[in-house]
Amino acid sequence: MDPRHLDLAAFEDSRVWTVDQMNMRQATIVDPNQNTAYTVPAIALSMVVFAYSVNFGPLSILALYACWLLPFVIAPRVLIGRFGPVLLLLTVPFFFALSLLWSDVPATTLRSAIQYGITFFAGLVAARITSMANLALGGTIGGLLVLLYSAVNGGYSYDYIDGDFAFNGAFSSKNQLGYFATLSILFSLSLVWIFQSQRALQPLAFLTAGAGLIMLWMSDSATSLLSAFAAFAAIMFMGVVLMLAPWLRRAAVFLVLMGSVAMGFASYRLGAFDAVLAAFGKDSSLTGRTYLWSEALEFGEQQPVLGLGYNAFWSHGRPAAELLWEEFYITARTGFHFHNLLIETYVGTGLIGLALVGGLCLLLFVMPLSAALGRGRAGSLILLSGLAILFLVRSAAEVDFITPHTAGTFLVAFVLLRLFDHNHNHSVRHVTDMSRPMRRLRHPSLGTLSGVVQ
Repeated sequence: MDPRHLDLAAFEDSRVWTVDQMNMRQATIVDPNQNTAYTVPAIALSMVVFAYSVNFGPLSILALYACWLLPFVIAPRVLIGRFGPVLLLLTVPFFFALSLLWSDVPATTLRSAIQYGITFFAGLVAARITSMANLALGGTIGGLLVLLYSAVNGGYSYDYIDGDFAFNGAFSSKNQLGYFATLSILFSLSLVWIFQSQRALQPLAFLTAGAGLIMLWMSDSATSLLSAFAAFAAIMFMGVVLMLAPWLRRAAVFLVLMGSVAMGFASYRLGAFDAVLAAFGKDSSLTGRTYLWSEALEFGEQQPVLGLGYNAFWSHGRPAAELLWEEFYITARTGFHFHNLLIETYVGTGLIGLALVGGLCLLLFVMPLSAALGRGRAGSLILLSGLAILFLVRSAAEVDFITPHTAGTFLVAFVLLRLFDHNHNHSVRHVTDMSRPMRRLRHPSLGTLSGVVQ
């Protein structure tokens, strides 16, 4: 044989071997079935950075960016494949960035919009490469680290919004401590009861859940307690619905929704809302929040269609912002907001931004229900539903998923893209099943019938 042929064959074999090695290395980062060693630490790191980026500085933010931009750089197909939902979800950060064109502080708007866009984009990448079990495990580890850091380095402070002393850990707000405690509980308990983790991981899960419950109670955050209750109610509801036959699910969802609306209306008429507020030490003004909302609506009327610009209101030198910082004793003059997601959006990006963010809120409610009505029984839907309702309820008093470098922005992008992909995969399987050839089946007593081969 010609030696040149041998050399060519050896070269081809080595090239195939090199390509296989590259594919294997990529799989350890981007394949949800093989990348546990990558995604679990990445999720844990993300939780810590989202909680304490102010404490740890810019390097922690760069580490977060690197974790989630690297998979996209080495395998952009993870997002380019089925790009429709990704493009739809990216309209929100795109419009936020576009608002620099009319913002009176364009530098602030541009910087904040870029940071928000990267955080949101990171959540989309994570949704395509992270299994739900790995999300739960990484969230459990990260949540425990967050809570331990707060326990060691935190303390009590006076909350001028709520008017009381409460444990706020290493956060500037007790609501943030309660928020991360809730996430830690959700992730850790789902690790045990939804994804049925190995016994070696169960002590970790129960330790995190216990620490979360203690911190949630110590934070004395009404927003966190109520949103945690709503999230676990959604988890229980989804768990029950998925146990039903597909033809029963629609009736169950309809009855629960109608019952919830009727109970909510009756409770409001009977004064239950005021009773709940009193139980948490609140008054009808929600300890100053209604005043904030009325002020925000007045500011929003100045530019109702496009708004003042994303993150433009809370800028140094703006008289209205300086006045509110002074009235609510925000000496740092940063980290404050209008304590309502939609109102904050309206002031910053007007009615157009309000419609886009309102669309995200609507998706958080509709898409879990749509998934529940399908034929699948994926346990991941239970955790996705709990997270969706958690952020939806918190939107009444917080601005979790319209701010950069926050767990809410990352997780809402994650949850919505996962739900889009789940519903798409279900519809594809359904169409495939319906397109299978029909064959004649013989029943011993009914004769010959036509049916679909499943």
